[in-house]
Amino acid sequence: MVNGNRRKGHAVVLGAGTMGSGIAALLASVGWRVSLLDVGEVAFHALEKLQQTGAFYQPDDASLITPGNVDSHLDWVESADWVVEAIIERIEPKRELWARVAKRVNPEAVLSSNTSGLGIAEIAEALPPALRSRFLGTHFFNPPRVMRLLELIPTAETDPDLTVRFTAFAERLLGKRVVLAKDRPGFITTRIGIYALLRALTSAIQYGITPEEADLLLGPLVGRPRSGVFRLADLVGLDVAHNILRNQKERLGEDWYVQSLELPPVWHALIESGRLGEKTGAGFYKREEGTILTLDFETLRYRPRREAQLPIDPALAAAPLPERLQRLLQLPEPYGAFFREAFLMPLAYGAEVMPEVAYDIPSLDMAMRLGYNWELGIFESWDALGEAGREALAQLALPKEPRTLTALRNAGLTSFYTTRDTTRVYFEPHEDEGDYVPLTTPHFFIQLDDLARAGKVIEEHAEARLIDLGDDVACLEFRTKANVLTPSLMRFIHHALERAEREFAGLVMGNQGRMFSAGFNLNLFLEYIDTEDWQGLDEGLRLLQGLNHRIRTCGVPIVAAVHGYALGGGLELVLPCAHVHAHVDASLGLPEALVGLIPAGGGTTLMTRRALEHLPPDDDPLPHLRAVFQTLAFGKRSSNAFDAYALGFLRPHDTLCWNIDRLLYEAKQHVLALSRAGYRPPRPTPILAVGENGFARLMMEVHWAHQAGQISDHDRLIAEKIAFVMTGGEVRSSVPLPEEHFHALEREAFLALCRTEKTRARIRHMLDTGKPLRN
Repeated sequence: MVNGNRRKGHAVVLGAGTMGSGIAALLASVGWRVSLLDVGEVAFHALEKLQQTGAFYQPDDASLITPGNVDSHLDWVESADWVVEAIIERIEPKRELWARVAKRVNPEAVLSSNTSGLGIAEIAEALPPALRSRFLGTHFFNPPRVMRLLELIPTAETDPDLTVRFTAFAERLLGKRVVLAKDRPGFITTRIGIYALLRALTSAIQYGITPEEADLLLGPLVGRPRSGVFRLADLVGLDVAHNILRNQKERLGEDWYVQSLELPPVWHALIESGRLGEKTGAGFYKREEGTILTLDFETLRYRPRREAQLPIDPALAAAPLPERLQRLLQLPEPYGAFFREAFLMPLAYGAEVMPEVAYDIPSLDMAMRLGYNWELGIFESWDALGEAGREALAQLALPKEPRTLTALRNAGLTSFYTTRDTTRVYFEPHEDEGDYVPLTTPHFFIQLDDLARAGKVIEEHAEARLIDLGDDVACLEFRTKANVLTPSLMRFIHHALERAEREFAGLVMGNQGRMFSAGFNLNLFLEYIDTEDWQGLDEGLRLLQGLNHRIRTCGVPIVAAVHGYALGGGLELVLPCAHVHAHVDASLGLPEALVGLIPAGGGTTLMTRRALEHLPPDDDPLPHLRAVFQTLAFGKRSSNAFDAYALGFLRPHDTLCWNIDRLLYEAKQHVLALSRAGYRPPRPTPILAVGENGFARLMMEVHWAHQAGQISDHDRLIAEKIAFVMTGGEVRSSVPLPEEHFHALEREAFLALCRTEKTRARIRHMLDTGKPLRN
């Protein structure tokens, strides 16, 4: 039985194309055994491609996939817990395959068709009535392992209990945020998303807006991905988008928005010439000899891509998103006309079809945010635009006001979301009006902003908050840009630890920004260096080292809830925690060497301690130190959380979270478990310094690499500083030394490197380009 606790199972994936093989890789990555079937040798080749493209968290996950073909191995469905079909997006082939599967399938198995918009009930007609209760639609997004959204589409015959159990399975084990969608053409995301794409593209060509201009106007400036419009069309595939629109026109005869959308001649010309986008190497953009060219709409030839020149104040990009959207409505023509049509028409469409495709407004918004990486969903965008948005919409040639907007107006309300008595509420339409209802989320989806609105902030600082999570557990939330560390933030963390020891059973260190922490503020480092404020720099390092020690020895358990990046100083706060609960996609690392420095906030010391603390008395410490040394000297960071175990950033008892929305909740449970078990912090113990002999052995490989020209003089110097700290400095033979001794060596090495011009150049280059300089 598939449910939220089913960690092992057998799935049969029918179809080994992009989506089918991606679903197989996701299931294998979470530990399920997968049979991947297609015609002929397709599944075998698909498995090879998955292995070559790094589709798995760990390479040996591929061993859980067994390829086969549908003609010889369809009987494998007899033992399947879940059969998911992901073949061509056409009703008849899907029905024909399901009719064959129905004769063999385990009657207890979950059955699903993966489709971006075909009728689920229509496909289910191929099954006998007894199996239809176990059948539903699944719409994964590409790539399935990465994209968080799963649209789940039950039919009128689907067992409601199965929907509940499968939702729990998908959220807890597959890491998805599940949105239930109605069985209507395109469901939520394809129905609205393909219209939004093609409406914007058609309007751009109509108003003479270049691809570069359109992609800039409808990209990050409005809280959407850099792919914008034309780049997104190339990624989707012009033929794919064309077929979806054609299908919607056939199935949605009364839909004015879809029926009024006519693709321009440029679109048809590209398809006829085989220029279908990214997969053919050319579409609206073309890659040629390492450069990207742009299509000229008049000649249908490619020209050099040029930077968009728009009548926009450069400072607008730093303004809050609602202000940006409202000001973009007022752009001079033709940009204003294009933006109003390209941005508002899809919002109007979403407001019109919401009751048809979604069960409520928050579900629709979540689907659009997660499915397309939008910062705001449809109705969140209407609230951001405010009255200016509705006034601009009135200028567009619509047959009538979108029905959800009408319902809101008739109810005498002006926003789709608001707060009443600290409770977040949303508008629920009923016929031609409606009212607010509480916005509820499962208890395991903790939202820090919701807790703040509910008055759960214990203490607030300009750069952090201490929030009550309930059950005698607090959360320390960083709130700087990229959650970088600053001296004032670190002092607040010290203060929060003191309060946690006095007032709470334990503390979760986590946030809900894009990343846990990008490390210490590099701009601040450079300011110290440029002004030669070595005392200030030394004090900053002492502050971070003190925090590292304070977290490790705190009297209550500190659990780090890590997601996104935890780098440099950010990781130096994670390493000493009693427990780390990391999202599977988290990237952890101490990349200081890439900017000409060493980890000097206690990181080098703690990694050295980890390498040696469980060493048998007669074991050679050098192999253990060498692995850590190479990690630090090359500035390695993990590709995911599994990789972080191999690099030593996570310990065997640290745990992983599959669903980022559950991260804080699960971290809180770890705090409670440690507290109830009578948590005691580790006692201060010395660290073995292996001395000069160990230093010489570590540097031997560095010397060879330098002699071979594989590393620069400065790389060698950095490696030498790291080795010197790890081996305890000027010590002749192995001797245990206190942590403070290693901390002093860290600071000394760090300050020495800061005085070199090459380290300064590396820092400046990283700040300017975001890329390391190997000088």
